[in-house]
Amino acid sequence: MVAAHSSSQSSASSEWISCLDKRPAERSSEDVDIIFSWLKGLKAFEKFHPTLLYQICLYGYYENLEKGVTLFRQGDLGTSWYAVLAGSLDVKVSETANHQDAVVLCTLGIGTAFGESILDNTPRHATIVTREYSELLRIEQKDFKALWEKYRQYMAGHLVPPYGVMETTSSNDRIPEKEKVSSNALCSVSKNKVPSEKILRAAKVLRNVILSQAPHMIRDRKYHLKTYKQCCVGTELVDWMIQQTPCVHSRPQAVGMWQVLLEEGVMNHVDQEHSFQDKYLFYRFLDDEQEDVPPPTDEEKRECEEELQETMLLLSQIGPDAHMRMILRKQPGQRTVDDLEIIYEELLHIKALSRLSTTVKRELAGVLIFESHAKAGTVCK
Repeated sequence: MVAAHSSSQSSASSEWISCLDKRPAERSSEDVDIIFSWLKGLKAFEKFHPTLLYQICLYGYYENLEKGVTLFRQGDLGTSWYAVLAGSLDVKVSETANHQDAVVLCTLGIGTAFGESILDNTPRHATIVTREYSELLRIEQKDFKALWEKYRQYMAGHLVPPYGVMETTSSNDRIPEKEKVSSNALCSVSKNKVPSEKILRAAKVLRNVILSQAPHMIRDRKYHLKTYKQCCVGTELVDWMIQQTPCVHSRPQAVGMWQVLLEEGVMNHVDQEHSFQDKYLFYRFLDDEQEDVPPPTDEEKRECEEELQETMLLLSQIGPDAHMRMILRKQPGQRTVDDLEIIYEELLHIKALSRLSTTVKRELAGVLIFESHAKAGTVCK
């Protein structure tokens, strides 16, 4: 859907626009943070990887154009790449050198990116004219080329062929296999690990209270003609936990608390393929892995309900670390904007990094990888 934006609407965002109006070398880390916070909420950039979006904040410029302005003509050599923030633009093509006979081929709406022909200096394939008042983000050719060389794997999905078709490029252009980590790597931490007595008890408390209060949450479920025995849904578990205690303030916090159980192996994804996620994914308590497990007695249910708040407090204390480990085990290209914000917030509390700028810390948030080694004296290569 293409939405029209008036000049008065754009004035509400004057702070981030004034930051974009500065030359890149003049932008402070605070300016970049303001731009990033605004852009990540716009439809035009909702699918951009956070690392790429942050780089765009460093190099982009803001432009607003009235209706009927020609951005460039068919046959021109390009100097910039563009993304549509608001408004719409007509794409016109002509079979002759006379642009007066150009016909409208299509309309570019919010979220459209165009102008990637600057990568190989080919002439513009069409004339672009604003259909209404429009707001654009522009990146100059030299900066766009630098971004392409460094972040090609993130950018390809937002460009038209031939730049956007990763499958047809040379093997050097493809995302390395080491970045295509299967989800098994994210949950393998629980394998062969003996859970602590506290976490074993915590899992039993949560399971028995669920069976007492909401037994429908643990049941057989079908998906793609396959039946999964006695399992729960991730989103339902998050909903339930938030309702149980005031010490859980957000869904990400609840995700971290459930992740503690997965790390300890007292709860697992039904196919051992995922860490805990706030999605329609199936998880199963360790007690339900066995068949014909007797239901908890009324006395057991009562005891568990009495222990529930203490259990929640325990998990709320160790959940953030589990959540952080889960995020850091993801490959950088798989991290969300929220993931990067959580890592960044953690980096702010590390004294050894206190002298680093905000920009550097945000860069670190995008590339840090978590490793753990069970044996002392392990040499990392």
